[in-house]
Order: sequence, then C-alpha cells, then structure tokens
Amino acid sequence: MGSSYTNTKRKSSKPSKSQILLKRVLYTGAIVLACAAIYSTVKSVLAPETSMGEIGLPHGSIQELVDPRTFMTAYLATNCKPPLLETTQTIRVAGRIDSGHANESFVLIKKQPNLMLFTIDRKTHQITFGVHGDKVWRRVRIPNRDDEFINIEGDEVYTWKSQARFYDRIIQAHLGDGSILNIEPSDWENIDCLKVKLKDGDGDRVDIYIDPLTMHPLAEEQYRDNGAVQQTKFSDYRDIDGMPIPFNMVTTVDGEVLNRIELESAALNTGIMSRLFEVPDSLL
Repeated sequence: MGSSYTNTKRKSSKPSKSQILLKRVLYTGAIVLACAAIYSTVKSVLAPETSMGEIGLPHGSIQELVDPRTFMTAYLATNCKPPLLETTQTIRVAGRIDSGHANESFVLIKKQPNLMLFTIDRKTHQITFGVHGDKVWRRVRIPNRDDEFINIEGDEVYTWKSQARFYDRIIQAHLGDGSILNIEPSDWENIDCLKVKLKDGDGDRVDIYIDPLTMHPLAEEQYRDNGAVQQTKFSDYRDIDGMPIPFNMVTTVDGEVLNRIELESAALNTGIMSRLFEVPDSLL
C-alpha cells in the first residue's frame, strides 16, 4: 500500500511511517456501535438437535425473521428503541488497538449527525482525526511544540466520513442511508443465524450476520474492489444506558488478523459541545 497522505494538502511535515501504519489500521478497524439488547439466556435451554428455523425464538423463528418487515421490527425493538433513537446525541468510547506492531490507547467521540474525533495516544505524541460534515482534518500534538494540522483530501476523506456515521449499517440503511438487499437463513461458526445483505450509503456491499436470539451482530464482511474480504467479529456486548455495545472486535483481511480493538469504557450523552469538533482556524 502506498503512502496514506499522497492526496492530502500539506500544512506540515511529511507523515512518518508510524502515521501511515495508523491510517492502515484505522481504515480497516471500523468501530461499530450497534444498539442491541443484553444477551439472552435462551440459548442455554435450546435442545442442540433442534433447528432454530423450526422453533419459536423471542422475535420469531428464523424463517419468520427473513421477512424484511418482521426483521426490522425486531431489530429496532431490541437495538434502537424509540427513546434511544430520539435522545442519544453523543457517544464516547475509549480503549486499545492492537495492530500486531503496537498496542495503543484511543478515544473516539461522535455527535449527531456527522461529527467525530478519533485520538490515538502514541506516548510521545497524539494524532487526532476530525470529521465535521464534509470536512476531514488531522492534528499531530507533540509536547512543547505547536500543533501541526493538515486537511485530508482524496480517498481518505471517504474513509473517515464512513467512520463518522452515528448508527450501525442496518439502522443507517433503515433511515435511508443505504439499502437492505436481502435477508436469508445462514450460519456463522456453527451458529444458526440471519445473513443481512446490504449496500451502505457509499455503495459498498456488506454482509452482516445476526444472532436471532439477541439480534446482536455477530460479524460483518465487507467486499473490497480488489476482491479482498474484510471481516470484523463482535463480542462481549455490554449494556451502556440501554445501548448494548461490543467491547471486543477483531478485524481480518482474507483471514489475516489486521487489528484487535478492546474497549475499556463507553458513555452516552456526556454533554459534548459541537464546537469541540470545529475545523481548526488554520485549515479554513
């Protein structure tokens, strides 16, 4: 892969190799904030020889849930109830990214509808990527030195704007940002599940595997233009003020582990002001 910032407008020095690696990690390590209910204990009482497609589940059998209307009713009822959909304005998560080359802490903040700050701490300096509508920028902060800023342009803008989406791809598609193409019975690692095929708001094809017991996403697969398959697995869902969030995510490309993300904390509606996301004056 070439330099991450070939297409950017320079307002500071050339990015280091570590910054290029960071972009590669973040490009493929989307932090997905899926709203869902606390994991059900129904699974423990199901007879192993019984097919989920034939039994009654909390939201209907798999055969019933492949109907788009039935599926969306169940998905929204457990993943994004009206109070959450109407009242959630900000989310803040913190954790660590293990790329195999480094294990670094990060903080991600999002605010409705398309504001985002992603800061990663490299001990000697911090790198922040910001999204404000169509504007994307980067800041490098080093102690005892002036902050360095650049505008992000080219393909990297698309990458970060995709990260700034507030809801998961299924809810975004339901709200008109993308479309659900098909829902069908499937399996994921020997678990009976639903496969939701969709195109997101950028036209990318994505398959999302849903546990019919909880309506939690188990994994998603994104198909790249070069034929590679990027896969992200979600686990360790925790309830955060009524919004279940996966605290563990592993991303691979064609089976090779690219990064592991482990959240340490998450919070909703923490009173984050919009001006925190404003584009630095030097970039206007």
